[in-house]
Amino acid sequence: MNYKSIEKKDHLSQYEVSLDKVTIENIISDKILQKQETFEVSGFRKGKVPTSIIKSKIGPQIENEVMNEEISKNISEITDKEKIVSLIQPQLDFKDNFNFNVSFYHKPKIDIEGLKTTEIKAYKVDIKKSDIDDFRDKIRKEYYTLDEEKKVTKESVVDFEITNYSDELKSIFSQKQVRMDLTTDTKEVIFDQIKNILIGCEIKKKLETNINNLKIEIEIVNSYKKIYPGTDEDLLKVLKINDIEELNTQINKKLSDDTEFMKKDFYIEEILKAFLDKENIHIHEEVINIELKRNYSIDTKDIKEEDKERTDSLKKMLLDNIKKDVIYSELVSFFKVSVDQKELQEYLKTYYGEKIDQKTAEMGYATLLRNKIADESMKTFKIKETKLSLSDFMKLRTLEQGHNHEHDHDHDHDHDHDHDHDHGHDKK
Repeated sequence: MNYKSIEKKDHLSQYEVSLDKVTIENIISDKILQKQETFEVSGFRKGKVPTSIIKSKIGPQIENEVMNEEISKNISEITDKEKIVSLIQPQLDFKDNFNFNVSFYHKPKIDIEGLKTTEIKAYKVDIKKSDIDDFRDKIRKEYYTLDEEKKVTKESVVDFEITNYSDELKSIFSQKQVRMDLTTDTKEVIFDQIKNILIGCEIKKKLETNINNLKIEIEIVNSYKKIYPGTDEDLLKVLKINDIEELNTQINKKLSDDTEFMKKDFYIEEILKAFLDKENIHIHEEVINIELKRNYSIDTKDIKEEDKERTDSLKKMLLDNIKKDVIYSELVSFFKVSVDQKELQEYLKTYYGEKIDQKTAEMGYATLLRNKIADESMKTFKIKETKLSLSDFMKLRTLEQGHNHEHDHDHDHDHDHDHDHDHGHDKK
């Protein structure tokens, strides 16, 4: 790779990059040759397919992969050699496949050391016996057994079969046997329509209705009434827990864990707000416009008058988010916090079980990192503690979630700390 600087400003460094065409073509050829051993195509034995045919089949895909790898590698080399810390993803402007300009927008520096005297709001939440009792009542309303009944009511759980199930009906129902909880709170028209024809019917009854111009024939197989545990003793039997003290201990731990997670979340947000008030973090308008186009496909050069207000609102939101991300990344560097693989795996197993996808792993990593930053920050910055009851704290959280939803507030490091798991229901 050859590169040269073509522009340098306070907020921007731009370079002209030329990739080595011969080297890249050799890498592509080697990768195609490596595929020959396992490549199969009709008319040729495995391992004997000519490279020209392999190239015609998967050449473009391999070229694409190699080019992306080489571009990424070369950009990393430039940032290392030039000691660039990029605020956003670098901008690439290609002249041809092997020549392009790359623009790095510099991340502003923040003096975290100088902000140590900043007073940060934190919450102290006391969990009382009444909170544990309230949560136990909540559990009682979520765990139940099912008792068979002869007639469907508006509070029934109904098993029915679609007797004329067809490929057309797959667009509405994934299978012919359906279980429907009529107490479910939903505004789905199809749900309401079927619910209305089921209520009052006896089991084994056959019904007909039309949904989206499709005829549906239904036979009610079973109807169940939910039986909720009326006493603590009944609840202990359903949960298979020995005594009320053990249950209360588990509830107290869950409330404490969840509250601790939320307190740290709030604390991080308070740090970001406090530092934003103290630090004049300059983000160049060019950066905002790039992110506006990247995230919302809005080009500021082509904005219509009727879209100006929405665009201005999005730009303000992006500006706030970028500033917060700058502060957050500086906190990570300042405290030198990190999450190792073993720690992450243990956390994910505890809270999410065995089956974990990439998104869940990223959320877990973000949660652990934020917790570490919160722990270190509480030892470093001045704290102004506010005492709240659990109910008032939960109301505060609800208000914060509503605020975030209203403003479409979505950081890369955002995550959900609600660790409530799905409750399994025993059936008779």
